[in-house]
Amino acid sequence: MRLRTPTLFLVASVAVNAGLVALVLFKAPFVFQAASYGAATPTPAVAIPQASPAASIPAFLASLDKGDMKTLADRLRAAGASRELTRALLFERANMLLYERKKDLAAQLVPQPYWSHKFGRLDPKFLSAMNAIYKEQGDMVNALMGPDPGNPNDDPLNGALMANQRGGVPQADSDRVQSIENDYNQMKNDLAMKNSGAWLPDDTARMAYLEGEEKKDLRSALSPERYLEYQMRNSPTASSLRDSMQVFGPTEGEFRAVFKAQADFDEQYGPQFGVTTPEQREAREAHQSDLAASIESALGPDRYAQYKVESDLSYINTTNLVDRMGLPPATTQQITAVQSDITKRADGIQNDATLSAAEKARQLAALGEEANTKITAALGSDGMSVYKQSAGWWLDRLKPSTK
Repeated sequence: MRLRTPTLFLVASVAVNAGLVALVLFKAPFVFQAASYGAATPTPAVAIPQASPAASIPAFLASLDKGDMKTLADRLRAAGASRELTRALLFERANMLLYERKKDLAAQLVPQPYWSHKFGRLDPKFLSAMNAIYKEQGDMVNALMGPDPGNPNDDPLNGALMANQRGGVPQADSDRVQSIENDYNQMKNDLAMKNSGAWLPDDTARMAYLEGEEKKDLRSALSPERYLEYQMRNSPTASSLRDSMQVFGPTEGEFRAVFKAQADFDEQYGPQFGVTTPEQREAREAHQSDLAASIESALGPDRYAQYKVESDLSYINTTNLVDRMGLPPATTQQITAVQSDITKRADGIQNDATLSAAEKARQLAALGEEANTKITAALGSDGMSVYKQSAGWWLDRLKPSTK
């Protein structure tokens, strides 16, 4: 069941959906600039039919500053102004009607010192009030013009990007999804700002509840097929998989199969990245082998073996480093072979009960020297320095224990 809370949009989202054209043309002020923004900003001119005498133009422009927003809309339509320009001017008029409220709210902002960790963060109540004003501004325009069809999709570039992101989901369904996500993002942002990073059990439970309710609402807004397509393009699970499979290079069929396995696992045991309860984390750890078996079944034994190697973060970072340095791709396999060999030998030393602690430390240090020599030979000294930071954390296992 969807939570019955006020619909709150992030400022950026409101500006895009309610009046991007107006913001670009007139640079409508952000709330923090309200103190320096005058109410007497001149109203931009509109297109006047060629038949209108030049002498009538000043009078026509003056008339635009009189009457309510509906009267302004009627006059602009009668003058032949385009829908886009009419919407832009109405958005600016709504901005001016709400100016005093913005100014009053701006006075309530408590500035945080730039040396404080709170600098740039807004109190949740202030943020909610600010978002409510911007939402009202958009609603005032939409009440006269109807929802802005396609904005920012009116821009061919934005339209192409958003269509790709929707993945075949119609615009109307996408708008419903966006509204749902805006609602829940606001509530989740409020919760995250409230706890300042100190997540209590109640906070974790609340976040898990919100994420569960969000999924329910998204499923109710879309058919099962469209929900799947949308999730494969926009969910955290999909984003994480794209990152981890960037070197592996899956086919479409492979990506869909692995996504299905990972999404089912995340649905059952909590998200891979995000706020989870201790019980969820314990369950995820206990059932990792089940996930591995599902992915192996989806990919087949040969591709799964390749996937295991090439989805490892160390392997991905090594590949990116090798590519950045312009070295042959085989360099990655060379370094990975060194890592595999050294790690296997280090495990043997650690598990050898006949060796004293001092002897283990000596032999591990020798392996560390060997690894450094071989990888430096492949990457050079500068490359080795970067490798240690981005992919060489396994080398720390070869250092003598401080205990």
